Amino acid sequence: MPFFRKYSFICLLALLFASLAHAGGPTAKVRSDIQKIPIFKSRVLMLEGPVHRVSVGNPSIADIKLLPNDELYILGKQLGSTNIMIWDKDEQLSKIMDIEVTHDLNGLKTRLHEFLPTEKLGVQTSQGQLLLSGQASNLQKMNTAVELAQGYAEAAAGGTAPSRVLNMMTIGGDHQVMLEVVVAEVQRNVARQFDSKFFIFNQGDHLAGGVIGGGGGGFAPGGIGGVDGKGLFAQYVNGDLLMNFALDVAKQNGLAKVLAEPNVTAMSGQSAEFLSGGEFPIPVPGENGNTTVEYRDYGVGVKFVPTVLDSGQINLNLNVVVSEISTANGFTISGNTSTSLVVPSLTKRSTATTVELADGQTIAISGLISDTLRENIDKLPGLGDVPVLGQLFTSKSFQNGQSELVILVTPRLVRPFNRNDISLPTDGFVLPSDVEFYLLGKLSHKEKSDTNSDMPYEPAESDAKLDDTGTQQKYGHSL
Repeated sequence: MPFFRKYSFICLLALLFASLAHAGGPTAKVRSDIQKIPIFKSRVLMLEGPVHRVSVGNPSIADIKLLPNDELYILGKQLGSTNIMIWDKDEQLSKIMDIEVTHDLNGLKTRLHEFLPTEKLGVQTSQGQLLLSGQASNLQKMNTAVELAQGYAEAAAGGTAPSRVLNMMTIGGDHQVMLEVVVAEVQRNVARQFDSKFFIFNQGDHLAGGVIGGGGGGFAPGGIGGVDGKGLFAQYVNGDLLMNFALDVAKQNGLAKVLAEPNVTAMSGQSAEFLSGGEFPIPVPGENGNTTVEYRDYGVGVKFVPTVLDSGQINLNLNVVVSEISTANGFTISGNTSTSLVVPSLTKRSTATTVELADGQTIAISGLISDTLRENIDKLPGLGDVPVLGQLFTSKSFQNGQSELVILVTPRLVRPFNRNDISLPTDGFVLPSDVEFYLLGKLSHKEKSDTNSDMPYEPAESDAKLDDTGTQQKYGHSL
């Protein structure tokens, strides 16, 4: 009996598992891999057995039709996911098929291979979005791939379902550009001035009179004046006769040099800006008598957008501005109080251009040679025309200004480098101790290094591979 009971219990368990397997069998084996159908394209699937009835979850995404010989016709109508349920002749659910209507990936891959045969790009779809991956050789080819994919995304959307391109591509190779800009300017000014001033006054018993020339009205009887900082002057007083005389003679020579060498690094296709200068305030009247302050930049400013082309050339969209504060054309704002505000002006020279250079080449994008000459003569009519002596009744001024400006640009392809192979301007800076400062008179100084900061530049190779050994190119400046 124990053996018979044990055998009966095993049989019951077998029947129970068989019934459960029969009840859940169709749902256990109906699941299959997701069938991806390109949008607006059809596909015919061969079913495993006789089919009595089929149903689609979302008819707006996919349309189906049951064909003879147990074939199922599927048409992709809209981006998205749905499923198809299949029943056999016994009305038992025999299969559940997941359907995903995607973009026309094969068509897009064919176009990418046709127009960009050397690029290693990947195309995928995710929840109605078109995803591009891989590495493009430059920005121009990446933009071309995105535009091609955007056309397929817009065509798949059909104005109903939103679809966009997810750009996960990267740009490989040496596509970081460092721009070296040299702004060199020399200004030379020469000024000469000759100003004659005199005042003669005689007072008699019944008549008083005199002669004034060259601004001599500034003389005061009994005083000495008329010379503005430099020159000769004299005074003579005898009884009723007073004579003041002054020669204001000046000569001025000026020379100024401006040299700026800004270096800016940016990715290919990205903009970069640099400004070495400052800001000055400008009062702006507002409503209800309130005055606000706005600031304007001045100095040496650089803005550029580099693009590395397939040929290795570098296309530069460049804008350089050189400005300085000047009081020549400034104006004064007077308020209700006795104080006044002087607003200066800007002397500005700017250039905007687009050039194309190879790695390490230099081009002059702008140049200016300016020569300004001003002469002025102020004399007393009649007496000022007398030879030799007429110079005493004449005031003359002469101003000559010359300016020369040259702007040079040099683009370079650069890569990251090893920090241990470069030096900073703050390296080797030594502060003196109290004994060295007070007793020996030593100041802060920078120790001399044995590194050669003038090593020649070597252009980057187009097929160079990035590693952790740094680079041989020169970056920035080393004082």
